[in-house]
Amino acid sequence: MNSPGASSATLSIHSDEGLAREGNDFITISEAGVTNDSHEKLFMPPECYLRPASENSLSPSMMAARNPDDRILKVVLEDGFRLYNTYLREGRHSPIFDSDSDDWLEDDDRYIQCQPSEYSCHALRSNGRSNVGVTTPMMEAIRAGITANVKGLLKEGANPAGIPFHVMENYAALFLRFRPSIDSLRDGSRDIATRSMFLRNMDLPQISSLTSEEVEDREVDGIAPFWCEENFTEVCFWHHGDAMHSLVEAAKSENIEIFDILLEAEADCSFWTNPQFYVPSPPTESSLCLSTPLHAAIESKNVAMLSHLLDLGFDPNTMALSNPTRSVTPLMAIILQPSDFDETLFKILSARSNINFELRTPIFGVHLLHFAVAKLDLSMLERVVHHTPLNNAGTTALGHTLLHIACMPSKVCQIQRDSRIIMQSIHETRDTCSFNDLNVLSPTRESRFQISSSEQELRNQEEVIRFLWESGIRDLRSKDIHGNTALHYLACYRVPNHDLLAWWFNQEFFVSDYWETSLNNYGHTPSDLDIAAANVRDNEGPWVDKIDNFDRSWSERRASRKQNIWDGILHPLRRRYDVFLDMS
Repeated sequence: MNSPGASSATLSIHSDEGLAREGNDFITISEAGVTNDSHEKLFMPPECYLRPASENSLSPSMMAARNPDDRILKVVLEDGFRLYNTYLREGRHSPIFDSDSDDWLEDDDRYIQCQPSEYSCHALRSNGRSNVGVTTPMMEAIRAGITANVKGLLKEGANPAGIPFHVMENYAALFLRFRPSIDSLRDGSRDIATRSMFLRNMDLPQISSLTSEEVEDREVDGIAPFWCEENFTEVCFWHHGDAMHSLVEAAKSENIEIFDILLEAEADCSFWTNPQFYVPSPPTESSLCLSTPLHAAIESKNVAMLSHLLDLGFDPNTMALSNPTRSVTPLMAIILQPSDFDETLFKILSARSNINFELRTPIFGVHLLHFAVAKLDLSMLERVVHHTPLNNAGTTALGHTLLHIACMPSKVCQIQRDSRIIMQSIHETRDTCSFNDLNVLSPTRESRFQISSSEQELRNQEEVIRFLWESGIRDLRSKDIHGNTALHYLACYRVPNHDLLAWWFNQEFFVSDYWETSLNNYGHTPSDLDIAAANVRDNEGPWVDKIDNFDRSWSERRASRKQNIWDGILHPLRRRYDVFLDMS
């Protein structure tokens, strides 16, 4: 190591800094003709940190931001583009590096023109449907949990919010109410309008009561969760879209220092620190997010981060209102977790002096108790009832009571969908998943033979309904927007909960009376649905009721009509917008 071409500053092949040696690429910057102000030799990282990449790969600065050795990022940001051009002048061929496959791409359609931004703190990947999704060097440094790189990027002028405002706004446009379908965007195509253009041409604000059209969408041939719409846009439609803001991404991790550094750098958090009732106009970065730091901490079960956020003054009741039909409070988010109920997180939130247990979701009017009942977890329900009595739940905007939700099937495959009158009557499940139920759109032959419910689920349902009944929740006469009572939902299963029905019939005479006489909007009683399900199940009875082909043509025609209306409104506006872009 005493030769003139080496230095103690050169990256050692024995370094434990997390950088793999790439052949013989370890050289000093002075060998490439570069020195720093003090004329000390600095190392230069392997060429993979300097070569351009494809749109489906991380840029050199993004790759460097993920490396624990912060010297690599410093070199890439300060001199990466110049060094790359030096290589080109010296005749070194630099194919594009694909970080997903570790391959050099010589002749590939995904080549991008090498720009200085590829080596800067402002590098951006905005094709959300690609492998790397929406990301920047800042977001990569946060995901890797490297504090020094976050500081270095901020020093170079990186956006403390992590993602450019226009990208956040484009993504938020996919979650607007009343907008046309996003199905045409699944191949990466551009949206038909900007978020602001959509909003300017809507008759109703985003936070407003359910419309008759939205109700009708559910009533004809749809089956949706009780708390949101059918076939909703999932928050991960773009890769990394659910954690697009730097503070949301940082709240997922255990690195509180990074979160505080971003706050000190004035990353926008205004929407999450005070009660909000709608997304402001013009929107802020935090108001466009589909999640919040509190929700992100809850999702990752990060107790320390959740406590820290609350101590900083983040509103414990905040909701991501840019996703209006599926906005939930942090308390609701704990209930909706797919894993077991986290009592520690619930206790931390419940202890805050400004927590509000009586909030409802903005559009569907769902109370925390409705979500708790939907999980069929009696111990969790009792914990919630300790803070808010059952009578406070009331009904949702769709007319669902606690008994309605407790009686609903958890998944579409549990409904006897081979019966015409059941398909005509039943349009909600108690599904609390964040992903669409694929059986809604096209039921498979296999799904028709799935077991309706596990024995444990049947017992849990009976426990919760007994608890509600014995606590005075006995509003069996109550009907939802379809005219269904709770008993209608109990009768729609492929295999009904016979033990629960037997217990319920023995409680009060009016239970069996409602079973036989309560008519829904389509003229069917719970008994009618039960008989229809039995006829299909037992392969006997009036086969005229049987559905041989599942028809969603009404929904398809309605979606097409909505799309045509929007195309007609926006086509001239879009043309003027495209002309403006071409001129600029």
